[in-house]
Amino acid sequence: MRGYIQNTGDRAFFVLQRQLPPGGKLTLENAYKTLGKKSGLGEEDVEEFVEFLKTTALVRGSWSFFEEDGTSLGVPKKKKVAKKAPAPRRPTEASVAKTSSKAAKDAHGSGRNISRNLEESLGTLITPVKIIEASYEKAGLLIEKCNDKGVLKKALKATQHFAGKEQHMRHLMKRLEQVY
Repeated sequence: MRGYIQNTGDRAFFVLQRQLPPGGKLTLENAYKTLGKKSGLGEEDVEEFVEFLKTTALVRGSWSFFEEDGTSLGVPKKKKVAKKAPAPRRPTEASVAKTSSKAAKDAHGSGRNISRNLEESLGTLITPVKIIEASYEKAGLLIEKCNDKGVLKKALKATQHFAGKEQHMRHLMKRLEQVY
């Protein structure tokens, strides 16, 4: 297999048992050594192996595939234009009567899982990852909205593993004092 994979995103990823920084390259030969048996493809099936990598190992991030000379490998083919779906029909009086009588027979809430939708109550779901990845201004707003001690604690622990997140850490510590 001749060619290489390049990380064209702005984040480093740990894929195929390797750390690939932004702009980092990995030869297709090394990728085949890692996932060749799992793919069930031969070394001559380069295009199929590239598609296999796109669907299994390299789903997160932004990746480009190149031949040794630098030309793009696996240029996306033109997609067929999808036909428009027919407009939904309006329900007839008979179908409305059937559904309303069925709904009347079922007890209210029977067979349903009743759970609170956090996204509706908070407007957005706040997670430690969102706090850490946000810029300081946006993170400050998220931290002030958050009242969950668990989320704040996890975000505080995560700031210790990332460089340049000292402001996040100080803000999280102040917020945790307020919440407690």
